Amino acid sequence: MSEPLVIVGAGGHGRETAFAFLLGANSVDFLGFLDDRACGTTVEGWPILGQITDAAKHTSACFVVAVNDPRARRSIVARLGALGVARWGSVIHPEVRLHNSAQLGVGCSVLGGCQLTTNIRIGDHSILNRGAQVSHDCAVGDFCSLNPSATVAGNVSIASGTELGSGCTIRQGITIGAGATIGMGAVVVKDVPDNAVLIGNPARVLRSNSPWLTQ
Repeated sequence: MSEPLVIVGAGGHGRETAFAFLLGANSVDFLGFLDDRACGTTVEGWPILGQITDAAKHTSACFVVAVNDPRARRSIVARLGALGVARWGSVIHPEVRLHNSAQLGVGCSVLGGCQLTTNIRIGDHSILNRGAQVSHDCAVGDFCSLNPSATVAGNVSIASGTELGSGCTIRQGITIGAGATIGMGAVVVKDVPDNAVLIGNPARVLRSNSPWLTQ
């Protein structure tokens, strides 16, 4: 990315996203963070530029929302859109292994150690955290979060708003519904309904999230 970047969210994932960006960009290209709950600088010394409502001050910048929770991220993207933000960047760690047939939406972050093989589609504003693996012929929707070391086998369809917990495994050919949450270390061996929360090996439904489409 050659345009200046503003990252929304100065928490842990936001700072990891800044680290990934700066490995492949000049330091002057990173303007800083917007965050409603922080001010000053981060522990790394990176500037916090203000609150989300200050986005309009940075008309030359692209934006990435680096907040891991899919529902919170969608809400922030909507707020930014209402403020006139229309330029979304994506951050890809320089060591990511990404086949040239993979398609990545706007506003995404893909952190170190991730591997995306052939014929993969990743939707807008999705996050692939450290070491996440996505195999051939997978489709990942908008506003999804794949947490560290989540592993997705081939021919898997993941609908929008889904969160995959750290170290979980998704068997080939599975369909995961919108707004679902897969717990840390879970092993998913059959299709997952919309908004379901799954845990365990093999994964079982624990409860339901609030409906994704009405958020």
